[in-house]
Amino acid sequence: MGIEESRSSDRVYLELTITLTGPDAAGREFTEETITLAVNRRGGKIMSRYALVPNQKLRIRCSKTGRESDMRVVGHIGGDREGYYYGIEVLDAGGDFWGINFPPLASAEQAAGRLLLECSVCHSQEVAHLDVFDLEVLLVNECLMRLCSRCGTSTVWTPPTPGCRPPVKSEPPPLSSRPAEGKKQDFIQYRVDVCIRHPAQGDEVVFTEYISRGGFRFRSSKDYPIATPLEAALPYTPGAANIFAPVRIIFREENPAHAKRAYGVYYVPTKATSSSARLGNSTPG
Repeated sequence: MGIEESRSSDRVYLELTITLTGPDAAGREFTEETITLAVNRRGGKIMSRYALVPNQKLRIRCSKTGRESDMRVVGHIGGDREGYYYGIEVLDAGGDFWGINFPPLASAEQAAGRLLLECSVCHSQEVAHLDVFDLEVLLVNECLMRLCSRCGTSTVWTPPTPGCRPPVKSEPPPLSSRPAEGKKQDFIQYRVDVCIRHPAQGDEVVFTEYISRGGFRFRSSKDYPIATPLEAALPYTPGAANIFAPVRIIFREENPAHAKRAYGVYYVPTKATSSSARLGNSTPG
């Protein structure tokens, strides 16, 4: 569940109730109701009070969808006083075990933000890859019109967690920062919370200065060298179903007039290919 340049889908940091059935590491049968910590198309990260071993097979049931599947323990990835954390693979549940539609990651390379959204009519849930203007509409209105494949028409979509709307840090940007009629820009000047995650330095909630196609710019007092791999959730709401995606530092600026450094990041492509410094080319310095 770490930072990867090749991955099958986005990871949604979401607590879902699950039931595990099978033997523990010592061969003793157990049944446990527990939770996920994150989910993706093929599996996720779960918590268990029981010791498990890599490649061990168990039965898993998702309370939200009622679906059951065999699962494989990929490995142990930490824990706390409440239990052990494991990476798992769901073996035979198709692509909708969690009741969430995960779009192909190829559509995410030009995304400005990622969010779990729910249809207000049929309550289908899907990971949305939003461009800069869809993201702006969502941040201002707390909802977005999108085509729902189940309803067969455009419907209103909102974040599914009650009371956890995308945080807006400022008024909508002035008209001068919006594209002129007939002209397309690939960035907006907007302040919105983003959580930056570093494996050694931990999590840091900052706000964006610019949001660009495929990246964003922010300021931080932490020291991130050029090419530092990070994870970022944009937009970010504490306690909500946030989506952390791999990003990499491509721009760094220190200015005596500012107490914090300015950084630009781009979303790491799904395949290790060379990428231009999109944010450096698309946002003002």
